[in-house]
Amino acid sequence: MEEKKIDLTYEQAVSELEGIIGKLESGEATLDESISMYSRGMELSKFCKEKLDDIVKRINMLGEDGKSETPFTE
Repeated sequence: MEEKKIDLTYEQAVSELEGIIGKLESGEATLDESISMYSRGMELSKFCKEKLDDIVKRINMLGEDGKSETPFTE
């Protein structure tokens, strides 16, 4: 299965994901619409997780001085 490229910022993806969650929680969508929205929501969720993982890696590579590696802990 070919992955679709999501051409959004992190903030745009989160906003779209929140909208999908709201629509699904309302229960007003048909079954087919719900499945489609769920699928899109999973794509957006994966995209957001990958973005956050990348940011954590980048933070770990930079220390306070911008040179040394300092682990980032949540």
